[in-house]
Amino acid sequence: MAAEATHAPDHKPKAKIFISYSRKDMSFADRFDAALKARGFEPLIDREEIYAFEDWWKRIQALIGRADTVVFVLSPDAVQSEVALKEVAYAASLNKRFAPIVCRRVEDSAVPDALRRLNFIFFDDPERFEVSADTLANALETDINWIRQHTEFGEAERRWSSAGRPNGLLLQSPTLDLAEYWLASRPRNAPEPTEEIRSYVTASRKQARVSKRLWRALLTSIFTLLAGIIVGLVGWINQLYIATQWRWWTVTRPYMVSEVRPYVLSAAKENALKQGDSFKECAQDCPEMVVVPAGSFTMGGDQLQQHQVTIDKRFAVSKFELTFAEWDACVSSGGCNGYKPSDFGWGHGQQPVINVSWDNAQLYVAWLSEVTGKPYRLLTEAEYEYATRAGTRTEYPWGDDINLNRQTMANCNGCGSKWDYKQAAPVGSFAANAFGLYDMVGNVWEWVEDCYHPSYEIVTAQGKVDAPADGSAWTNGDCGNRVVRGGSYRNPPDFLRSAFRLRYTADARIDILGFRVGRALIAP
Repeated sequence: MAAEATHAPDHKPKAKIFISYSRKDMSFADRFDAALKARGFEPLIDREEIYAFEDWWKRIQALIGRADTVVFVLSPDAVQSEVALKEVAYAASLNKRFAPIVCRRVEDSAVPDALRRLNFIFFDDPERFEVSADTLANALETDINWIRQHTEFGEAERRWSSAGRPNGLLLQSPTLDLAEYWLASRPRNAPEPTEEIRSYVTASRKQARVSKRLWRALLTSIFTLLAGIIVGLVGWINQLYIATQWRWWTVTRPYMVSEVRPYVLSAAKENALKQGDSFKECAQDCPEMVVVPAGSFTMGGDQLQQHQVTIDKRFAVSKFELTFAEWDACVSSGGCNGYKPSDFGWGHGQQPVINVSWDNAQLYVAWLSEVTGKPYRLLTEAEYEYATRAGTRTEYPWGDDINLNRQTMANCNGCGSKWDYKQAAPVGSFAANAFGLYDMVGNVWEWVEDCYHPSYEIVTAQGKVDAPADGSAWTNGDCGNRVVRGGSYRNPPDFLRSAFRLRYTADARIDILGFRVGRALIAP
């Protein structure tokens, strides 16, 4: 029996957990509810009486629909509770993820069919309650982003169906693109999306194609029949909108169709990628990407507290810093707001793009995502250090000295290269690290996604807050300043250490600032 519980407003819930239990296990349920809250989850559990005049089953259905995971508290009383079993059956009809836990042992034959094939977590030893709760919390966090989207798209489909399936409640891009990517990227052992959700996404795409055809026909009519009127009215019509549409149809879309989309990876090719494989999703002048494996590492150096970070999914990193040639392709095809940064006379081509702010970098990854239809972005700070180290624990990716066997390994003020303290070197001028990535340290600083924090552990009025341990970006705090990594040709060797970090204001444009891109990959 369930209803929504309150939780501390200053903690963002990790996931919504519906607890199905027998009233005779109320004391256990109370302790379990508190354990979930202490670990940042939002439990959905009812401690109040449900009166006769309440439509209690609709309330239960709504809560199960909102839940990311359904925890069934197994006990001899629970497996005989008609209400608890009815909750399990309804959750199974929505393909919800189950997490059965044992509060009091029951015969295997008495366990509901939907739960019998799953692994149980045992809470029948009170002295090991907290250990069991930690085990469950780790399991609940597995693939949580995909599970949460399962919940969101399921709720959207039910709103659409209950309203009579109007077109106005269908998904639209970019949410529709995300839904299709979500369907194609189901993690192993995650619940299968329901046929209702699949039909909802299919209907959304069909309507999107119809709308696109109508929109094209409308534009053609306007351009053919009303060209003169448009010219006359351009002074008071929304000129920015017209200019944007014109640029899309006359510049960006032709470039996308001829130079990008034929080279974009199919789901099958993306699934087949292995560690160290590289790919490029355009004819030329876009980043070459390298597949980086999932893994764990110790993040930070002696100037910051070290902490363990686990990146549980592979991702792709551009082999080189973004070049002027790649930036120029964005500008020439109608993207990046037409901004043309100065090269300080060092040339374009394979020189790393400089004089670009964090905001400019966001414009580039948005454009690249649009023309490829794939999730390009900046790296997170944790991903950057992980990719830099490439499995090493030394000061630099190649060892503890700035040179390796007297060989110059980077461009900095004291590295020994011909570009030291003079200018940025062409990308790829030095040896790659163990992941096959070039210039992860030295040459130019590189923007990452994270807002700046002076430490990986900060104290706020609400208590201690730690940097994410899953490799995700830390996107609260001082977001007017953003983290940069890698060091530059102007900095001494200490600034090139794998753990070293610095900050700049998000709108800073100087000759030592550039970036590289990352991309999410479908789990194989």
